[in-house]
Amino acid sequence: MRLFAALFLLLPGSAMVISTHRHAYVSMTSAVLFFIVVHGALHALSAWQSTSSRPIPAPLRNIDKHAAWMMLASASAPAVVQGVHPHSTSTLAVTGLAVGALCQVCSVRMTSERLRSTLLVLASALQFIAVALLSAKAAG
Repeated sequence: MRLFAALFLLLPGSAMVISTHRHAYVSMTSAVLFFIVVHGALHALSAWQSTSSRPIPAPLRNIDKHAAWMMLASASAPAVVQGVHPHSTSTLAVTGLAVGALCQVCSVRMTSERLRSTLLVLASALQFIAVALLSAKAAG
């Protein structure tokens, strides 16, 4: 599931970064790139950790343990950039970011790895849509 999320974020995400670079300002492009790389890398790390037969190094386990907070921080970057510029912000985008953040916060204390992964994938998908809406608003 997390491997699918990593591929979902990296493949269409790269197209979103290119589109944002062509049509919006540089700060929004940087924020979208940061969002895509962080979410994709954290999902890929989790997928690698679940399929690896060897023990994962402690720093990588620690990163995976705090993945929800890192994802939340990276998803807030495009919203902050959008708030600094004079364009209006979509209510749907703000709702997507908020619901995604709620899913990420709920995943922090989950003992079931499957439920935690499901919540993090759902949060990433909602926030991906919200960031796409924010970058489209920034484009014009």
